[in-house]
Amino acid sequence: MLKLIITLAALFLSGFLIVNDHWFITVSGFGYEITMSSILILLIFCVLFYLIYLLKSPFRWISQFKGRRNQCQQDKRESYLIHVIQAVLENNPSEINRLVKQKKTYLKENTRQLIIEAFLTPDKTVFESLAEHPETELAGLHGLYKIYQEKGDLHELKTILKKANTNHPNIPWILNGQFELSLLENDWEKALLQLETLRKNQLITKEEYQKGMAGLYFKTGKHKEAFEIDNGNPAFALAYAIDYPKKAADILMTSWRITPCWDTYRAYMDLFQNELAGKQMKMLKKLISKNPTSRSALLALADTSIHLELWRDAKESMTVYLQTYPLTKQAAILMATIIRKGWHHEEEAREWENKPVESDDQKGWICLKCNHITSEWDILCPHCNTFNSITYK
Repeated sequence: MLKLIITLAALFLSGFLIVNDHWFITVSGFGYEITMSSILILLIFCVLFYLIYLLKSPFRWISQFKGRRNQCQQDKRESYLIHVIQAVLENNPSEINRLVKQKKTYLKENTRQLIIEAFLTPDKTVFESLAEHPETELAGLHGLYKIYQEKGDLHELKTILKKANTNHPNIPWILNGQFELSLLENDWEKALLQLETLRKNQLITKEEYQKGMAGLYFKTGKHKEAFEIDNGNPAFALAYAIDYPKKAADILMTSWRITPCWDTYRAYMDLFQNELAGKQMKMLKKLISKNPTSRSALLALADTSIHLELWRDAKESMTVYLQTYPLTKQAAILMATIIRKGWHHEEEAREWENKPVESDDQKGWICLKCNHITSEWDILCPHCNTFNSITYK
């Protein structure tokens, strides 16, 4: 729009100057004599210049079109080779045969044989051979990456990713590999930059990006930023509360409302451990009112009542709990404590302690991928190394 306005203004100004111009240039030769306005000559020169510019544009467009077409072909070829290597690594004969026999193949005859060898013996030597050929270099490096990834050899992984990225930048598996390597090396600042690259290349969802940012902020000590992104993670809330003790109660209540967590309850009550019994119970009820019917709320009420020796309140809370939730080891111990210390019935207390539990204690940190249970949150599962898969249950 701006270019159009400037062009029209220039034409108007040129026309005005032509009409009111008293400067003329006379050119003679070969028996002819031509008299022209100096402004008209300038205008003709500008038009010629603009025409030359327009004639160059189609060549630029053709060049851009060819570049996009070549990039598209490279992406398709890379996708094809990734499927081939994946089929080789998974030992899937039907898939590898289908890919190798495709009419619209991206492999030459001499490299087809290498792929077949990779299927028959998918080992380091075959993938090294693939990596030596320009046509299958990326596929070979991808295969080597998978092998060293299983071995956990970070040095070799770094070497392979560096070589692959030098020759083929912005390939999805390379970008993901660089991010995973930074995580394994505990280089959180670098991982933050690479997570941003994954988002720009649309390799992760918005939800995965937000959750990943929160986890990496937490690992870099930015507990406030982590909590602001994911205030339902008890680990973020506890760390943030320690950093800002004056806001600790509000921080812990916010987290409890989303994720009722036993550790959150204990940290919250520690803030009021020097208060009178009435004040402690008042603050507890303020906390559990944010999520009053949860399993943790009923257990927390019973636990605090035991601590304050409010035996009837403790038993009433456990009665409601047992009517709603299955008996767990923690619930059985709390009930035994109430009976033993509140009613002094030792035999009945032992019966509660020896009762078979109906289910395991449903609290703690668990990996959503491999179901590994751990005592605390971490950005990588200690069992399967999956990124940001640990959640509180």
